[in-house]
Amino acid sequence: MAAVFASTINVVGKTLVDPSLGYVEDAVHPLSLAIFLGLISGLFFTPFAKGKTSPKKFGKKTLFFVLMLGVTDVLAITTNFFGLNHTTAVNATILINTELLFVVIIAFTVFRERIQKRETFPLGLIAAGAIIIPIIVDISENGTFVSGFVVGDMMIILAALFFALDISIARHVSNIIPATRISQISAFAGIPFALLLMLIFQIPFDIPWDQMPSIVYMGIFVSGLSYFFFVIALRLIGAIRTVLIYSTTTVFGIAFSGFFLGEEITDLNIFSVVIILGGIYLLRKKFAKLEA
Repeated sequence: MAAVFASTINVVGKTLVDPSLGYVEDAVHPLSLAIFLGLISGLFFTPFAKGKTSPKKFGKKTLFFVLMLGVTDVLAITTNFFGLNHTTAVNATILINTELLFVVIIAFTVFRERIQKRETFPLGLIAAGAIIIPIIVDISENGTFVSGFVVGDMMIILAALFFALDISIARHVSNIIPATRISQISAFAGIPFALLLMLIFQIPFDIPWDQMPSIVYMGIFVSGLSYFFFVIALRLIGAIRTVLIYSTTTVFGIAFSGFFLGEEITDLNIFSVVIILGGIYLLRKKFAKLEA
């Protein structure tokens, strides 16, 4: 269930930020979207965080990291949806898998995790499937590296980096603070940062009432329940099986993009997914260790 809900982020997000689809007349600005998602997600986690560690008991360093989670959340969401406005939901679903590579790189450089020689091949598979093949296909189809599609691809990869930073920071503080409290505070903490960016860049704040059902869905099911179910799965079936099953997010995302948005799913898209899933399977022990 976590994989199914998480896989819809780019499908629903595409309908919100790209008016060319015909679902809405005006696109929702990614920063406005980040504010609403933060508010809805924070409210969702509030009942679960009740009675947990009070923020007053956080050390200054811990509080700083939790607040930084809000910042990285906003940066990840906004860059992801800016990218979605220029590329397809299928491509975004494949490219966001680079988050796994960035998580491993951060673990290697910051947390001093060791990468064994046998792990370099599966890492290469994920890189090939999630970055090299999709971008080469876009360049070959559009004829230039600076086409809108390729720029959108690069924005998605940047979003993956921010998501990886988010995961790495959460991993660092999760040993000190319950996950529900982290999710609640970080969601609310991102709101003032997003508002500050809107003031700096003079972006008008509009309330997209006609798109609220989709935004509420993303706040509750994508940001809320998918994370909640993921944590439950970790406890019930262990980290290795959870990581392997959750990797089907890419499969669901591509299927939903084709079914609901009518996007073309090519043989190369399927080949990319197969390579990525193969790399994830070979790296199952490494990812399980990082999730522990």
